[in-house]
Amino acid sequence: MKYLVAIALLVATVLGLNLSSPTPATSQNNPNGSSELSTLMRDMQQYTNRAKEGLKSGAKPEPYPAKFDKIHTAKITEGMSKSDYYKSFADLYVMSVKNYAKSTKADRVETYNNMVSACLACHSQHCPGPVPVIKKMKWDPK
Repeated sequence: MKYLVAIALLVATVLGLNLSSPTPATSQNNPNGSSELSTLMRDMQQYTNRAKEGLKSGAKPEPYPAKFDKIHTAKITEGMSKSDYYKSFADLYVMSVKNYAKSTKADRVETYNNMVSACLACHSQHCPGPVPVIKKMKWDPK
């Protein structure tokens, strides 16, 4: 009987650990773990990196990814908060990506750099960790 109780407690403990909310995976590039917003922003970073490569090769921009609209509703990293200006910065970012995605060859570099500047404007005010990486995204075709 003692063994059954011990086994039942062990099973309950293991199940309890598996049912608890997972701790976000951390890494050197992601010291606060992955929130819905940080994961979305990594997708945005990849889009921007591909866009920069497209500028170098003369490729047309990829279409605006509809999932970027989640910037307004995505859950942030636990313990962080959105500033009063977050919505305005998010709106600016979405508009700048849409402008880049439909840009002509003549205004592609300008709209690309506007997209990067939108990232930089927000991160300069809120969550400055990515600022050095964002600054390197700027494109100067010279």
